[in-house]
Amino acid sequence: MIKKILLAINFIVLWATVYSQGPTTLPGANPEPVELNLLNIILFIVVPVLLIIVYIIYRQNKKNRKKENK
Repeated sequence: MIKKILLAINFIVLWATVYSQGPTTLPGANPEPVELNLLNIILFIVVPVLLIIVYIIYRQNKKNRKKENK
């Protein structure tokens, strides 16, 4: 009986904690498209592409070094 009461109290406290974390008075989001200025082009297009290219080159070099060591 005590376990059921403690479980119910725990559930109520957990629910109150989770419910209190959500903002209720904020207005809804109104997303706008990203402007295509030079900074945004560099940050959202060029940098990710360069990171992918560098990663591919790194993996290829790592595989080649591993084959040479065997």
